[in-house]
Amino acid sequence: MIMSDPTLFKSVEECLVLSSQHQQETKFVDGSWHLGRPGGGRADYEAGPRIAGAAFFDIDDFSSKGPELNPRDLPHMMPTKRLFAKVMDALNISNTDTVIIYGTEGCMTTPRAWFTMQAMGHPTNQLFLMQGSLKKWEEKGGKIERGFQKALLENDLTLNDDEAPTNYQGTESKGVVDLEYVKQIIVDASADAGKVGNDENDAIIIDARGSGRFYGQAPEPRKGLRGGHMPGAYNVPFDTLLQPESSGKFRSVAEMKQIFSNAGVDVMTEQNVICSCGSGVTACTIAAALQACGRDPTKTFVYDGSWAEWGSLPDTPIVSNKAETTVS
Repeated sequence: MIMSDPTLFKSVEECLVLSSQHQQETKFVDGSWHLGRPGGGRADYEAGPRIAGAAFFDIDDFSSKGPELNPRDLPHMMPTKRLFAKVMDALNISNTDTVIIYGTEGCMTTPRAWFTMQAMGHPTNQLFLMQGSLKKWEEKGGKIERGFQKALLENDLTLNDDEAPTNYQGTESKGVVDLEYVKQIIVDASADAGKVGNDENDAIIIDARGSGRFYGQAPEPRKGLRGGHMPGAYNVPFDTLLQPESSGKFRSVAEMKQIFSNAGVDVMTEQNVICSCGSGVTACTIAAALQACGRDPTKTFVYDGSWAEWGSLPDTPIVSNKAETTVS
């Protein structure tokens, strides 16, 4: 077992060292996902190039589906404990492996794969996000594979053998909240002070969508969703935490702290922080940034359904302008 540096972000150079010195215990995982291009991450991985020996973690496919687990048919909801363990076994990842998540060129959504693994029990100090592109990896001498390589599908797994043990020992998802929890936060805040985020409330909400969508001035990319935001939510667009034109590389801790502060968010607040976005993907960028800034990850949560759920319902409270006027 590698005693890894607990820093969440690893440079390409640091990843190369881990790969060289602990090759058998270091597993690279492509966590690419692209809104508006279904299956795009999988297609790119299969076509190559990819980091030599890397696996692909499909946040859409490795998720809870069907009327029992996902009655509203929401995208990429957290997998069950058993599905996750089966996936990790099939990807040849053990509980003691160091896992490095990376993305293909232009991908800014790899934190969802990172957050999923952390939420399902992979040790925090053995789970990292590579800060740099696949192109940078190759330029620095990292080994690359080219040509077709099939990526794992859930259908490749046998999930109905409930008694068969798995090698990977996962947990039920942690750090994830549902619709009812978020509703209660807002109800409690409204009864107490009229605004989520006051010190006496249990939690604050951070919305990772762009300001246009947050204020209902830009359309949602998914059909049938109302515009606006949850009452009292803070807006920290996820891409403001990333370096411009960097394929998902985060800004410095000092810069990220300032961005949160400018938005009215105290990174180290004792309150729980609920991260939301369009469908639970870029909310994980907020969670990763908060953790990198030193926040206790057990006090940060992702609203898994996010706006795909909240904005689709007729009775959820929504604010559509800076004056905090609620849309009923």
